[in-house]
Amino acid sequence: MKLIRGIHNLSQAPQEGCVLTIGNFDGVHRGHRALLQGLQEEGRKRNLPVMVMLFEPQPLELFATDKAPARLTRLREKLRYLAECGVDYVLCVR
Repeated sequence: MKLIRGIHNLSQAPQEGCVLTIGNFDGVHRGHRALLQGLQEEGRKRNLPVMVMLFEPQPLELFATDKAPARLTRLREKLRYLAECGVDYVLCVR
């Protein structure tokens, strides 16, 4: 899995396109895994890599700190889980 840090580094992303999902992916629970499995199937059909776009820090941590939930996983753990789920690229937006 390749980590792309920041939108300014999008040139490192696949230029032929990708199948993409956007979210926080904190915890990478069953629902996330089901979503990623569906994304992989779509990627295989279209012969495109799977990309996850996530936010670090999470938006609520910046814009509504009093409402931001406690984190379930650190970024490093999240990336490991996403790699285990077969994600090809992670775009980490700050």
